Amino acid sequence: MLTAETVKRDLCDIRYYYSRKAELDATEKVLGPLAVRRTAAKYNCAVKGAPLRLYDLYASLYVAGTTQEAVALELGYTPQYIRKLIAGLVAYFQKNIE
Repeated sequence: MLTAETVKRDLCDIRYYYSRKAELDATEKVLGPLAVRRTAAKYNCAVKGAPLRLYDLYASLYVAGTTQEAVALELGYTPQYIRKLIAGLVAYFQKNIE
């Protein structure tokens, strides 16, 4: 089972990858495949079975790169509730990724 720290580190890498996807994909043609692509694919596959709020949170924060504060405003949640959802997302990935 993945540790919470591993999931958090992977999510940070996924967020960074999607924020610079075009540039990294172009560089990948020269340097070879990025390991983060496999990591992102693994998390993307796992999140498909997540509760809708966690799926939306993952898509907003890690794929689209929206800030926690912006997501809270958009969804009408408090920043504290967003942090609670993030903890739930981490726990979900811990249980659903091998």
